[in-house]
Amino acid sequence: MKNTSRKIVLLITITLLFYILAGWKIPVIWCMESLNLPEDSRTVYRTKIQISDVYWLHTKGEKVIRCDAGYEAAKAYIEEHNSGNILKYIDIYPYGGMSDLAIYDSQNDEAFWQQPDQENYIVISYLRKW
Repeated sequence: MKNTSRKIVLLITITLLFYILAGWKIPVIWCMESLNLPEDSRTVYRTKIQISDVYWLHTKGEKVIRCDAGYEAAKAYIEEHNSGNILKYIDIYPYGGMSDLAIYDSQNDEAFWQQPDQENYIVISYLRKW
């Protein structure tokens, strides 16, 4: 009995440590990577996730894609082909903008400013405030 309870406590401790170190990222990655994106889009910068308490505790994830159809068409496609539940914490905006919470900052991305089709770069942002 004593050995079984020790194993249970160890399992709970390991599970909690996993969640604290990396497990909180799984729902964000799942949400971002399960989005139905336009066929002519490709990922420019992979999904990055961070947690911060600058203003309040929040989880932030961003992914930058390039879509030949442009920002408006890509945003309309994503909103039309994904459920409201998936889009609950998702925002879509042009990559050229600025945000105080941005993970990918176009202002410091020299490669982006050299591209002739800057209007085709789109940020898919996940923000959940706790």
